[in-house]
Amino acid sequence: MVRSQRIIVLGLGNLIRSDDGVGIHAIHELFRDSRIPENVELLDGGTLGLQLLPAIEDATHVLAIDAINTGADPGTIVRFDISEIEPLPGTPSVHQIGFSDLLAALRLLEKFPEQMVLLGVQPEETGWGEKLSGVVQAALPALIEVALDELHKWIPQPALAAR
Repeated sequence: MVRSQRIIVLGLGNLIRSDDGVGIHAIHELFRDSRIPENVELLDGGTLGLQLLPAIEDATHVLAIDAINTGADPGTIVRFDISEIEPLPGTPSVHQIGFSDLLAALRLLEKFPEQMVLLGVQPEETGWGEKLSGVVQAALPALIEVALDELHKWIPQPALAAR
């Protein structure tokens, strides 16, 4: 039996830890973006970790957005396909424990999505603060475009054109 497509865009982060909140800022931007197809679910995952399992366990496609520490220049957008992050014991996410636990739980339940991509921005500052640093704030529009490009790969083009 073929599962119907269920696409979730998952924003991760902590809004009171400066650039760590970039995934949440991105998901809030996407909530206001008219280019998001109706069949795409947007989820503010914050720092919920394993508590997100019931919300995403039946997804066929997951696009996660988070602050990713790769050592690149602040504001650099990075993309990891699930084949790059799934076999690792941890991820380069600022929320290593929560996100890697979520991946492990999906694997154990045999509910791993067919496609999963992790997008992120290299943070400049993750200390206490409610605002993104200037360089990460400046990268936010490009991050939104990259996220939309990922959705275009997963959704048949007529569905996108109808919006």
